[in-house]
Amino acid sequence: MASTREDEKPWKTDLARKSALRRESVLHEVEDAIKKASSFEDALKQSVEIMKKRFGRYSAITAYVADGEDLAVHTSLERPAGPDRIWSGGGPLADAAHGHVTTKVADLASQPLWAAVGLATGSVMVGPVRTEAGLWAVLEVWSDFRDAFTPHDVKMMDKVVAALAKKTPAA
Repeated sequence: MASTREDEKPWKTDLARKSALRRESVLHEVEDAIKKASSFEDALKQSVEIMKKRFGRYSAITAYVADGEDLAVHTSLERPAGPDRIWSGGGPLADAAHGHVTTKVADLASQPLWAAVGLATGSVMVGPVRTEAGLWAVLEVWSDFRDAFTPHDVKMMDKVVAALAKKTPAA
């Protein structure tokens, strides 16, 4: 009887390769849209729309912009009900926004504080758009599935927010 190891299954390798190529294709599409956008706000809106359209497991995407002491919803596609403004000084979304890399939460049910921003189940990743001037915006991608985001999704999000940071007026 022949033993089969996971890495000897060609269909898994092919599936992973196709997934990586698709992710790269979407990243290039988003980066091109950001470069061609007439303003930061337009680039943010287009990024949200492209990512939501291209990734079925992304149940909702919301872009917040820094507005004084708050984060205000700029663009939201299919997000569960939640506040339109969130204080940037506290709470799980604000905590994720204070970082410099994408934050991923694999199971929102295990972190009840997320319910205050309208997300009680599934998983989320949050990418802060930062420049030397500070926080400009936040991209929040929610999936109603636990563990929906891979390390590759996080890397892609980091690249998207880096491209957006170059588009900001302060950059």
